[in-house]
Amino acid sequence: MKALKIIGIVVVVLIVGIFVFAKTNHVAPLGMVPSNEFDTYSGVAIQGYDPVSYFVADKAKMGSEEYQYEWKDAKWYFVSEENKNAFIANPEMYAPQYGGYCGFAVNAGFSAGADPTSYIIQDEKLYLFNGAEVKAEAQAGGSEFFETANNNWNKK
Repeated sequence: MKALKIIGIVVVVLIVGIFVFAKTNHVAPLGMVPSNEFDTYSGVAIQGYDPVSYFVADKAKMGSEEYQYEWKDAKWYFVSEENKNAFIANPEMYAPQYGGYCGFAVNAGFSAGADPTSYIIQDEKLYLFNGAEVKAEAQAGGSEFFETANNNWNKK
């Protein structure tokens, strides 16, 4: 009887741990993510990083509330009025793929939050990842990796 209690407690702890992990990393099946929505877990698209900076400065730069713009029900921050205007002129070019979710997760068939400082620009598109390890796996997967991720994202 005592062993069953211990097993029950372990199962409950594991289940709670899984839900806490999923909630804190905003992990969900792709089918639960609307295709026109961006990951705004922090209240701001890509956690406040300027999407244009990836292209013009070749690095992730934190934007400012001073230069903000709303697009697709998300707030976007920029480092300058110039970057904001570039985004307004062509948001599809600068916005990250997969709604700003981790490209590795999308390749695997689910959504997960991304680290905006872990990114790849491939074929003039911005992809975010949840860290250097999964970014490296995506790079190693080449075009097949992105084809699979694109197919998963488009059929959700």
